[in-house]
Amino acid sequence: MAFLVFFLYAVIFIQLWSIQVKSGDEILEKVSEQYVRKIRIPAVRGRIFTSDGVMLAGNAASYEVVFHLSEMRRPGKRKKTVDYVLAESNRLAACIGRAPALTEKAIITQMNLFPGLPITVFKDLTAFELAKAYEISPMIPGMDIVTNPVRTYPKRKTAGQLIGYVGYEDPSSAQDRSGYKYYIPDLIGRAGLEKAYDYWTLPAGTPMTTEPDSERPEIPREKRPLLRGFPGRKLVIVDTRGFVRETMAEVPAENGKDIILTLNSKAQTVAEQVLSAVSGALVLLDASNGDVLAMASSPSYEPSMFVPRISSSEYKALLETPGKPLFHKAYQGAYSPGSIVKPLVAMSVLENGISPETTVYCDGYTPIGANRIRCWIKADGHGEVTLYDALAVSCNDYFIESGLKLGLDRLAASFRSAGIGSRTGFVLTDTAGRLPDRRHKRRWTSFDTALISIGQGDILISPLQAAVYTAAIANGGTLWRPNLLKTILNPTGITIYSERPVVRGHLAASPRTLEMVRRGMYLSVNSDIGGSKRARNNVIDLYGKTGTAEVGAGPTRYKNTWFIGFGTKKGRTYAISILVERGVAGGKTCAPLAAEFFEKFLGP
Repeated sequence: MAFLVFFLYAVIFIQLWSIQVKSGDEILEKVSEQYVRKIRIPAVRGRIFTSDGVMLAGNAASYEVVFHLSEMRRPGKRKKTVDYVLAESNRLAACIGRAPALTEKAIITQMNLFPGLPITVFKDLTAFELAKAYEISPMIPGMDIVTNPVRTYPKRKTAGQLIGYVGYEDPSSAQDRSGYKYYIPDLIGRAGLEKAYDYWTLPAGTPMTTEPDSERPEIPREKRPLLRGFPGRKLVIVDTRGFVRETMAEVPAENGKDIILTLNSKAQTVAEQVLSAVSGALVLLDASNGDVLAMASSPSYEPSMFVPRISSSEYKALLETPGKPLFHKAYQGAYSPGSIVKPLVAMSVLENGISPETTVYCDGYTPIGANRIRCWIKADGHGEVTLYDALAVSCNDYFIESGLKLGLDRLAASFRSAGIGSRTGFVLTDTAGRLPDRRHKRRWTSFDTALISIGQGDILISPLQAAVYTAAIANGGTLWRPNLLKTILNPTGITIYSERPVVRGHLAASPRTLEMVRRGMYLSVNSDIGGSKRARNNVIDLYGKTGTAEVGAGPTRYKNTWFIGFGTKKGRTYAISILVERGVAGGKTCAPLAAEFFEKFLGP
């Protein structure tokens, strides 16, 4: 009997040792997982402002009614708690004047999956509903009124396509999903600047100590949250049914950083106004550093349509709207440039030893083999024209004959130096366009060379590229990277980063060459015979060039029209490009828009 008792105690001792010592850590971890829950708290998203302080994207408080299920439990079976919560929800709905929104299925799902989190009953309460909710809240244990930030776009369509929109992150694909029992997702950028500036790469040489998040070594330098901010976390103790009993610790979220753009709110608003009746784009740059002062595309959309989510019918309507409002023509579109490349051809002419006084006789057309390319600006020809005359009146004959003398390789070299065929370095992924190249065609002919000399055929550019090389003509040859970011502010309003201009290249032209090209562009606007004379205005002297590119064939043929130009006002040089799809002609369609833009933007 003694041996039997000893044996039983030995078995019990060994079992206790196995549980408490051998498997103690593992069991303790499981118990901790059972009773301690880690909750992720999303950060408030940073705001977006123009350079003159107008908010384009911000946050507003949305008042919501939530029920804390842990405080609404009823004795007995869970069904009693579900029925009680549903009844209180219906009572609240009747009080504030809304239709009941909570369902039995939603309550059960919350209990099964997220019992530690409150369940949302009503969102976006009006002032009247909020007052009624406060009246009834003492009578409903577990009811709470909370505020949640909602993304807002106060200027509605202004810069809407540039700003983009946000949506809730999918928790299953989130990088920091592991470790959280309850994951409340962030609002993340889905398009435009909202997406581009979700994170940022801290430039080399930027001191980490200037950042409010500098004490977060786990975040790599090349991917630090910008608009998103840093999420917080909370540790809570729950009972065996998952209901919260106590909060152990809480680390508050750190709001996202605010960004200041280079955009000028007045310039952006005016740009969108002058494009309101057409399908097209307008880009305005500071020619001295590449800052984007305005970038508009028409038609556009309101980013608020996507908050918190857009319906399938609304999205389908956007996709089917003529003019493609979801497509930003200024940097995503690639178009035949027409005559706005003639200043670049003139640059190549001068750099390859042809005098600006050398004349070409224009009789109204240029024969190329069995084909004729007419000088459609003047059917019976311009007669003897110099380079200055040719730029002023946009004579096709002059540029075709000059282009044939130069050949594809010399023309392509000038186009390449102007950035055609390569992306601009813009923060949003832009088109590279198309640089004329023998690789694009199996057999390159003189007819192909003639076409690219007047901006037709195998050459495509974006309005942004056009504005960049126009600014280079104005500033002496420097191609700046078009820049939208001005400064970044931390959540306390302190500037932690200021963007610097970046040089991408230089035009293959001497200062003397550029001065002669500018002279021809001045005549285009300011002489009585100039093709761009409708761009003249009362506030700024413009140098410019129009363009008309024929697209398609036969009965579906249409024209895309252009104007590029630059001018100086109060010590600041502006470079502009305007594109209008399916216009009449550059001089009739786009040049007047340039005059209207500057008169409204710089006028009294």
